[in-house]
Amino acid sequence: MSASKSLSNVLRPSRRAFMAGTGAAAIGALAPLPGFFNPRSAYAAGLSAGMTGGPDNFAGSELYQYNSGMSEGRAIEGIKALKAAGKAPEKLTLLFVASCVPQLISPPPGGGESVKETWERETGIKLDIVSTEAGEIWKKVLQDVTTGNGTYDLYTHSWNNIGDLVSAKGALNLDEYVEKYQPDWGDPDRGTPTPQIRELLYKYNGSNYVASLDGDFVCWQYRKDLMTDPTHMAAFKSKFGYDIPAQPSTWDEIDNISEYFHGHGMGHANLLGPFWGLSNFYARFASMKAPNNNWLDEDANPTLTTPEGIKAAEAHIRSAQWTSKDNLTWGWAEQYGAMANLQACMAMTYSNMAAINDKMKDGKPATPLTGKLSAWKPVGSRVDGKLVRRSVIYFNVTASVAAKSQNPEAAYLFLQYISSTRTYSRLCGNPVGGCDPFQLANLADPNVRTNVNEYMMDPIKDTIAHAVPSINFAGQAALDNALDENLQAALTGKMTAEEAMAATEKAWKKIISKRKDETVAAIRAQAAAWPTSVE
Repeated sequence: MSASKSLSNVLRPSRRAFMAGTGAAAIGALAPLPGFFNPRSAYAAGLSAGMTGGPDNFAGSELYQYNSGMSEGRAIEGIKALKAAGKAPEKLTLLFVASCVPQLISPPPGGGESVKETWERETGIKLDIVSTEAGEIWKKVLQDVTTGNGTYDLYTHSWNNIGDLVSAKGALNLDEYVEKYQPDWGDPDRGTPTPQIRELLYKYNGSNYVASLDGDFVCWQYRKDLMTDPTHMAAFKSKFGYDIPAQPSTWDEIDNISEYFHGHGMGHANLLGPFWGLSNFYARFASMKAPNNNWLDEDANPTLTTPEGIKAAEAHIRSAQWTSKDNLTWGWAEQYGAMANLQACMAMTYSNMAAINDKMKDGKPATPLTGKLSAWKPVGSRVDGKLVRRSVIYFNVTASVAAKSQNPEAAYLFLQYISSTRTYSRLCGNPVGGCDPFQLANLADPNVRTNVNEYMMDPIKDTIAHAVPSINFAGQAALDNALDENLQAALTGKMTAEEAMAATEKAWKKIISKRKDETVAAIRAQAAAWPTSVE
């Protein structure tokens, strides 16, 4: 089963349908929230002093304005130079993940200019956006790469696809343009939280190939109404001998909480099924050694059959007894729905679950979960007296300039524009899509904080600091598919955890042998991005 097939099979309803509130598991459209971008009753059009571009027709517009000394401004000036030289296209064609399109094309709640409209007004370059569901987009990228048609100027895809795309010579090396136009991706005050995250999200094998349009660092979200209920607190302590922790430290505590609340019809909603369930496994696996339990050593040798690897697999499989019997068929939409309808006590998932499920709509709670949700920092394992807390980055919508684009510099400049810290904050502060915050500027932005909920901010920061990279080097699809197939076999009783790890390790060795040197280089280039903190 290909990665794209496994993804499309479990993603029901589609991200677009879920965002629009039309899917079976949907719990309400992403409607404007009180306090977002409130339009002035009579705004004074115009840019703030010293600014040369950006929106100016809604309250708070000044947060997203820029001049030629800023990253967005440098991108706009670059387009102007291309136009003056007769090298600017009339349009750019973008292959875009459907869940992120609304934040690009929609005005802020209450009215005003969309990001797309600002770009087109300032540059004169139209955007032709081809919206494609997450489960199908990688297939379309590969079709364009293999046919060499050059249909698209810009691709969006999973961060995990970077290595395969670069290996297929489908992504343009951006080093020249990054040096020329200086994006603020790694700005210490506004960009990624650490230099290591800058390297991880934007580079492959030491070169710039992509820009991040997402913050898919998997976060813990939980039912605070359950965890603080006196009856449940007393019963839990009677059963396990300790209080329900305000902040769990270990996976063992997560498993105990899951076991207890499953006995009351509200187990965990951590995904275990194909594709999406790998994030759960990787996070648990990574915490089993200090500072990290890498699934591949620096020479690309798998470590799945080590005692730590087998222990992680056994715990992952055991956790299936404390969740819905339908969990193996779930994607994130069903997971969000289970939490929204109070059918689960917790979920390790993406930060926008809080934005979707915990809000007011037309003055009323949007879901039964509204007001009952909170967030934890990552959990982990105790190793030789030290606590190793780990999360993982998984999926994460990412954009690359198509290698066959006829307009590579203009395509890059658009990519720099939308991924720069002011415009990306504007995107993920608009509560109509799936672009999640991760930049320092986003996490400080008042609209983003209102959209995602204040209680998510510190856990998101801590999650990013403790997140390990899932696989994103060439061969990723084959490696993840092999692991997926064997974990699913173990979860359905067809083999033991130890057998699953042995079968996966055998498959991984064969896959890696086809490009051993390339894999070793990618692993070593990425090594510095792995967190090292232990407590």
